[in-house]
Amino acid sequence: MNTIELNGHPTRSVGRRFYLTMSLVLAAIVIFGFSHTLPGDFAAPDFPPVLVLHGAVFLTWVLLFVAQPALVARGSLALHRKLGWFGAGLACLMVVMGAGAVLLALQQGSIPPFYPHGLFLVRGLLGISLFAGLVAAGIAKRREADWHKRLMLCASIVVIGPGLERALPIPAFGAWWPMVADGVTDLLALTGVAVDLAVRHRVHPAYLWGVGAIVATQAAIDLLASSPLAGLLLRAMGVS
Repeated sequence: MNTIELNGHPTRSVGRRFYLTMSLVLAAIVIFGFSHTLPGDFAAPDFPPVLVLHGAVFLTWVLLFVAQPALVARGSLALHRKLGWFGAGLACLMVVMGAGAVLLALQQGSIPPFYPHGLFLVRGLLGISLFAGLVAAGIAKRREADWHKRLMLCASIVVIGPGLERALPIPAFGAWWPMVADGVTDLLALTGVAVDLAVRHRVHPAYLWGVGAIVATQAAIDLLASSPLAGLLLRAMGVS
């Protein structure tokens, strides 16, 4: 791999810089998106402590996602692997708390104003399920670095969805905002595909699976958000 160069730099070096840069971009989106909402929400006396914990766990994942490619870039692979097991446990906690946060927000009526109830439920639960699946696949492929890093990137692109939605000027898009948010998500994922084409001259199968799963989930959300099943689940929760 080191014998192939892009603009005078070995592909391995280009790849490491790319994943570190993408981690910083995703972290910036999350921080910007939540920066104008979380301080006020956390200060509210009726803000559920479980959502505070959910936010802390989510932030820890974002910081870990930045730290991991930084460790690889500096050659600290042993520490990267050790932190990986912490990340696996953190991902499990995020799945449980993410699903719980979606249900609690619906029951308490504290969802963002631009969200119909059905869309919030389906988008939240399918999004966290996709994150879980991609992380599980990334862990299963942890000994194959080319698969692992691509699957974990796709997983982290999925999980920043709430931060991305808050970073975008949602009111300006009206009813089209879900398509805009999905489009930006797809663009972030396709950045990896573009780098593969530029550096490797072919797309790695991990992106075919990861990006394909993202697009398929987006299509499923569109179909299920206004379905009788979503309505049934909302009524079972006591949400009109």
